[in-house]
Order: sequence, then C-alpha cells, then structure tokens
Amino acid sequence: MWFSEGSSKRSILRISVFALVGLAGWCLPSLAAFGTGLVNDDQTWMDNAEQAIEKGRIEGKDLLLLFTGSDWCPPCQKLEAEVLGEKDFLERASKQFVLVMFDFPREKELLPRVQQQNQKWAMRYGVSGYPTIILVDSQQRPFAITGYQEGGVDTFLERVSEERRKRIRRDQFVKEAEGLQGAERAVQLDRALSEMDMQIANLYYEPWVKEIVEIDRDDQLGLRSKWNAEADAEMRKIVLTDIVTISRLEKPDRAVAFIDEVLDAIPFTAGQRLQIYQIKLGLYRKLGDQKGMDSVLDLMIAMEELTEESRQRLIVKKAFAMVGTGRRVEAMKLLDEGLGEGPGKLYLWLAKGQLFDSENNFSDAIEAFNNGITQAAGDPDVLVELIGAKADSLVASGDPLAGIQELDNFAENKQMPADLRGVVLLHKAMIMRETDRRRQARLAENRAIEVAESQGQRAEMQKLVERLRKKYGE
Repeated sequence: MWFSEGSSKRSILRISVFALVGLAGWCLPSLAAFGTGLVNDDQTWMDNAEQAIEKGRIEGKDLLLLFTGSDWCPPCQKLEAEVLGEKDFLERASKQFVLVMFDFPREKELLPRVQQQNQKWAMRYGVSGYPTIILVDSQQRPFAITGYQEGGVDTFLERVSEERRKRIRRDQFVKEAEGLQGAERAVQLDRALSEMDMQIANLYYEPWVKEIVEIDRDDQLGLRSKWNAEADAEMRKIVLTDIVTISRLEKPDRAVAFIDEVLDAIPFTAGQRLQIYQIKLGLYRKLGDQKGMDSVLDLMIAMEELTEESRQRLIVKKAFAMVGTGRRVEAMKLLDEGLGEGPGKLYLWLAKGQLFDSENNFSDAIEAFNNGITQAAGDPDVLVELIGAKADSLVASGDPLAGIQELDNFAENKQMPADLRGVVLLHKAMIMRETDRRRQARLAENRAIEVAESQGQRAEMQKLVERLRKKYGE
C-alpha cells in the first residue's frame, strides 16, 4: 500500500477544543469582569485533578471538566449563574459526574500547584477558549466537548446526560468487540466510535481507528473511507503531485509504469483518476503507442462517474484519434455503437457528420447533422454547432443559399441566447466573404452587434467583428 498506516493522524487532525465546540459567546483572553468561583467547602466542584480521578474510579463516575475564567469571562459567569452554581444542577450532575474546575483567573491568585495543574490539563486537551466543558471517562479520554448554551439547568443536564448514555453504549460495543476478529470486530469498533463526534474519535481514539482502517484496507465495508478520509485525501494529493512531476522528468515508459503501480494501490477519486488518465494518455502519445492510447481512452469512457456529455466527448476524441492513424472504418463503427445506446447523443451525431464531411460525403453528413438537430432543441450550445456544421456542408456541396438559410433561421429565433445568435451571424458573414459578397457580410456583422443584449456582449461582439474584418483586409 502507498498509504502509511503508521503515520499519526494527530499531524493531520490536530484541532483545538475551541474549534470543536464552535459556540457563540466564547471568551478569548481580552475581557475583564468579576467572578465568584465554584470551588467550595463541600467539594462539589473539585480543583485537584488527581483526587477527582480517584473519586471517579471509586464511585464509577465520569468526569465533567470545566475550563473557565471565573473573574473576567462574562460567558463563564453566565454559565455559572444559570447552570453550574445552581443547587439543582449540583445535586443531579454529581450523581453521574465528578465535577472538576480548571480556573484561569486574572485578579485572584491560585496556588502554584493548582496553576501548573490547570495549564497542564488545558494543554492536554488543546483548550484555547472559555468556557469549555469536556466530558471524560475513567481513563481521561474525552467523549464529548461543549460550552455555554442557553436553556438553563434542564437543557444542559439533558445534553451531558445524553452524551454519557452514548459513552455507555460506546463501551458496550467495545466489550462486544472483544474476541471478535476481522470484519465483525471492525464493525463493532465502528459502532463504538460512532457514538462520539468523529473529530474526537480520530484525535483521542487513534488505536481503534487505525485498527478499523487496517482491517478494512480495501474499503469493502466502507469504514476505511469513513475513518481515514482526511489522511487518504492528503496522501492522494501528495501522490498526484508525484505523478505530475515524474511524468515531466522521467522517460515516458518509466512514468507509465509508475502510474500503473500507483493506480493499483490507491483508490483515487473519479476526478483524480480522470486527471491521471489524461497524463497517461499524453505519455502514450509521446511514445507513439496508439494501442496504449486506445486502452486509456477505453478506461476513461467506462468510468461510471462521468457525465453523459463527458463520455460522448471522450468517444469522439477516440474516434478522431483513430482517423488520425488511418482507422476511419473503426472510428465510424465506434460512433455508431455509441449512437445505438439511445437518444441525446448530440456530440456523436456532430462527430459522425464531421467525418462524412471530411470525406466529401455531404449527403450523409447533412443527414447526421439533421439527426442531431432534431434532438438538440433543449441544448442551444450544441445546436449552434450542429447548425454551423450543416451550413458548412451545404456550402461545400454547392448549395450556399441553403446553408445561409440554416444560419438565418437560427439567428432570427429569439428563443435562442443572444450571444449564440450573434455567433451564427458572424458565421454567415464569413460565408458571405468567402463567396465575395462583402456588402451582405457587413450587414450580417452589424446585425451580430445589434442582437447583443448587454453592453459587455456588445463590446465582445464588436471585437470579433473587427478581427474578422481585419482578417479579410478591411
């Protein structure tokens, strides 16, 4: 595998508690106010972490860790007044949690031991804003992070109680995973981790995440992509950069070999695979390997993620490549196979007509263009290409008036976009100039400017007209 399973996710997923919570009203150290403080004689709120951990172990309780600025942070004081200092909260919360406060005051002084302890625990969990509340289990592993929210005691308690119920379910799933192996174990561990925020799970439960990813290396269960998505995405970007670099610096055959090895090893996204195939196609072109080019185009055409338009364009690209290597019959067969799949194959009809036109088989070319035109009413961008191609075939076949009429019909259709109508009028002007009818050409060019609906379109059309007249020496 190209992915390094041993690399630490912490380097990719390192986040602060402040970023996780994302609640309004957080304090960063820039305010000043007064505060009371929650630690009291009955020790409902404790400020000694080690004693709190021991108490939690003996009583079978989780820990509710409060990081606060008691004498300067208004949201902290608001949370204390509305929830944390209320008797109802203290009585009910202390049945489930050991309550621990890590205070960061400005006015009052803490004992050096407490100050050092608080800094240590804030760094442990990446706390950078106040108030922050972290729920941790008996091993001090976080399972939920929150902050101030409106609603009083009942709302706050319901939230933390629900998070604790999730933690209990998490531990049940972990226990059920004991003794299991392979996919069954991965599924149970996934159920356990899914009881928590994914960022918390990735950051603080890395061994379980790595085990799931290792079991589901090929993503058959969809768990690798779920739990290793960020690391995989980062690695794909790195390898894609390597592909681009190697394709420029190495010999084409060695670059192709590298690409093949990488494609076998890494599950790239559809867009990335398409980009890699394009690079590989260019390498085969340098090598003059037509068979290799065909194989890459076939892979691209077969991609399920492609839009219908993209698939048609790739088929056309392959067909023209075949024509360029003397395989005109095979190219036409490829287009016919694509056309046999149903309606709406506008680009294939256009390409088929262009191939007939290149053979001076104008009657078949016009028939192909007409087949596309009848299906292209709802797609003006392709319709204008078909109309223009048909007009050129009619002119080449000796019937320029019929070709001009096709263009006029489109240009006078006010349901068509104004910019496309202008383009068709310029096409008409070119035909007029090629047949030495300059006066009619200038009228068509002026009309192209007139149909523009905006000042920007009009300016752009004016530039095109000037370039066209310059081309013909005016």
